[in-house]
Amino acid sequence: MKKKTDRKKLIEKLDKIFSLYIRLRDNGVCYTCGKRGDIKQMQAGHYISRSCMALRWHEANVHCQCYSCNVCKHGDLITYRERLIDEFGEEYIIGMEKERHTTVKYKIEELQELIDIYQEELDKLQ
Repeated sequence: MKKKTDRKKLIEKLDKIFSLYIRLRDNGVCYTCGKRGDIKQMQAGHYISRSCMALRWHEANVHCQCYSCNVCKHGDLITYRERLIDEFGEEYIIGMEKERHTTVKYKIEELQELIDIYQEELDKLQ
């Protein structure tokens, strides 16, 4: 049972580090409405839900969003998708949308590696 607990804690830690990285990377500017906010008040909004483990920590799938866009407007997905297409191209976004059906279960070592990578990226931005 310890491995499940360790895995869950690593996922929580990675979520926290990754979320802060995304908000700092995007300079606290909402991807969908352009509102600038305090990093602590902004959120890491996912185009494809974070329940999809294959894309949960995929940088192109996650951008800074304000509470209004991410929660009240449920991600404002139409605007989000349009912005993604402008930035990455429609073919890339269609590929991401297909990837949502991929099942991924990260190993403890993989989670720790991602934590290390994003902690290093976070340190560069802070």
